[in-house]
Amino acid sequence: MSENSITRILSYDVYRIEGSGDYIIYYPLPNGSIKVLKKGKANSFFPVFVKVPREEWTRIPGKALYAPPTPLILYVTRDGKLGVKSITSSRIKFDDGLDLKGNQIQIKSACPKGWIDFGGRYCLSPKWSLQFNAEAKVLDEWVSIMGMKIENKTIERMDFDWDLVLSRSAYSYWMIGIDVGPFTIPFVSRKHLEGWVLSISYEPIGPLSINNTWERYLSVRVEYLVIHSRVPAYDKLVGKRIWIEITQTYPIKIHSTGDYTIWESPARGIYFTESKGDNPPRITTTPNIWSISKEVKWKRKLINSTGHWVGAILVKKHPANSFSLGSSLSIPIDYGGFPSSLSLTAEFRKYMNAVSIILYSVDVKPRKSCYAMYSVLDVKVGESEPRVAVPLVFSVITDDETLTPPCNSKTGLCITTTNPEQS
Repeated sequence: MSENSITRILSYDVYRIEGSGDYIIYYPLPNGSIKVLKKGKANSFFPVFVKVPREEWTRIPGKALYAPPTPLILYVTRDGKLGVKSITSSRIKFDDGLDLKGNQIQIKSACPKGWIDFGGRYCLSPKWSLQFNAEAKVLDEWVSIMGMKIENKTIERMDFDWDLVLSRSAYSYWMIGIDVGPFTIPFVSRKHLEGWVLSISYEPIGPLSINNTWERYLSVRVEYLVIHSRVPAYDKLVGKRIWIEITQTYPIKIHSTGDYTIWESPARGIYFTESKGDNPPRITTTPNIWSISKEVKWKRKLINSTGHWVGAILVKKHPANSFSLGSSLSIPIDYGGFPSSLSLTAEFRKYMNAVSIILYSVDVKPRKSCYAMYSVLDVKVGESEPRVAVPLVFSVITDDETLTPPCNSKTGLCITTTNPEQS
């Protein structure tokens, strides 16, 4: 059984499931339903044959950069781990997950009769696999990929260069948040993007004068999938039955394709000099749909008022051999208060002659001392790999009196931090 590809016999995927515990393999459909493909126990002598209805997603009309979703497997191990993975190979290991025991003080209250007790805070229903439920939603929206806000008359002049190229060297990632008690853990798995390339360049015609507040966001049209699933549990600490919430997000299609050169000048405003493709990108003064997680850390750089030009922020993202800070872009989204680690994530990997890159460069001439801030999100990539900091390419330049990260345009809420990281 391969760890890098799916073995197929006739029209069936063949899996070897390794570990101990029960599992459910399920698959989202474009109509919003979830199809349960298989239920069973791991470590059987025989391989598992599963028919995955991928054809439901492969009817792609028009031009897009797309990656049909992979099947998902939810499992509960005998030693008390709850995990979700995307199935991208025929060898499936139960090698990571959320430890339902946790590091908490042992709680003496008992589970309901017959429920599975792992010795920690939570118990699971013995019929969890039958009571598992899930729903899917396909959303087609304009998503802010990059953004910036300057406030409180901190900057006299500013120059920037934002470049984005998405091609077949990019991968769509499942981001999976499991929220139970104090835990919220993302899991990631990838699928290669195929289709039409998107190339955007946005910069000013010479430095721009900034008189007060300046705010810009670069958005592209993205179709993405959200799955909300639940597993029944019992919380011994509060003495009641609960649902363990599991939310999965996945970018299916990038509808904005083609080549675009966008300029901004005081006289003409924002204008395109090259624009060929479908669903041209948008430059707006408010962000589209994203929100900042409370768990996000902020990088902060002090900019002294010396009267000279200063490099405020520079983020480069380019193809790499592994999931890392330098090759990944994660755009946070807000979905009904479910696990706050949710995002739309793409990784840039080396692939034939294709390349995907992001350049986010901002230079400023400050009017007074201020801070340039941008946020980072910790992403866990399995137990065998380190946590990596993935920049969310949004920034704010402000003075030391405000220090307010960007706000959610839909709710008006801002996430603040009392101890931003120094860079």
